[in-house]
Amino acid sequence: MTVPVYRRYVLGLSLLALLGCSQKPAPGIVHTAFYHWKSSPADARSWAVLDSVGAGRVYLRLFDIDWNEGLGAPAPVGALDAKGGQLPEGLEWVPCVFLTNRSLMQTPIQRAGRLAEQIVERVLADVARLQLEEVPEVQLDCDWTGSTQEAYFSLVARCRELLSASGIRLSVTVRLHQLRYPEQAGVPPADRGMLMFYNMGEVRSWEEPNSILNLDAAAPYLGSGAYALPLDLALPVFAWGVLFRDGELARLLHGLKADDLADRSRFFPMGGNRFEVVQGTFLQGHYLYEGDLIRLEAAAPEDLLKAAATLRSYPWPSPVYLAFYHLGEEASGGYPASLLNELSGALEE
Repeated sequence: MTVPVYRRYVLGLSLLALLGCSQKPAPGIVHTAFYHWKSSPADARSWAVLDSVGAGRVYLRLFDIDWNEGLGAPAPVGALDAKGGQLPEGLEWVPCVFLTNRSLMQTPIQRAGRLAEQIVERVLADVARLQLEEVPEVQLDCDWTGSTQEAYFSLVARCRELLSASGIRLSVTVRLHQLRYPEQAGVPPADRGMLMFYNMGEVRSWEEPNSILNLDAAAPYLGSGAYALPLDLALPVFAWGVLFRDGELARLLHGLKADDLADRSRFFPMGGNRFEVVQGTFLQGHYLYEGDLIRLEAAAPEDLLKAAATLRSYPWPSPVYLAFYHLGEEASGGYPASLLNELSGALEE
């Protein structure tokens, strides 16, 4: 995964804000989908998961937009390298572009339209290069703030205008604090939104029990009105280790599990999925120092089922897409096809 998840991170806990107030029944149709967020195509084993859960759509990250100091302008980085493998046929594709806040902070509102044109041009070129046959939608992923809202919304509007000329819808990701406070955060001028129902705790706090999916922290934020865009839903099927050094978040170690920390000469279990590094060592290509601390996190299956049951009360459109983030981690993270099917069923019942 080329994009560190912490760049996408939302520290607000306001997750279930729009849930629980509506009496509308659960959606009649739930379509299962996956996010593909790697720098090269997944392996055959990962793609096989799509068939096992009946997933016909993939949200495919193509590239990021970040600030380029040399150019003095936003530019694409971290592009998907299709040389690493083949993309399967017979699927519906939603190309995704991640935009950093710093790239928008330095983009004057007058230049947002031009940046939108460059993004759409690059996306359509990649669609042709990768031979993606069915592309009903393109998605922009950005955790916009008050300082970037104007530029981002202008960019969204222009992207939507350009894509509509090709018969393609535009969707945007919606973080939980944006869902809870639409008056302050605004609502992007897109066709649809994707509620990113994870990363809801205080990842930078050592005391945080599980920043990926913390339903206890979510509970106080239940109850409000519906969002102004029809929403799809993304649930987490990944794990990571949160590395702390000198009391500060140092990095995220993606896909890290307890088995990776089984060597007691290097990692001392502190209880509660926490470990202390007792001997300097390399892990995932990074050097860890004696005294570093690691908190293991994952979305527990039982918490995912509770989340799906609670989310069922939201006035979802029908059909609604339930997208799992992300392809390649679910098989090794304790998320079998039976669980993913059960989650889809829990939302639909």
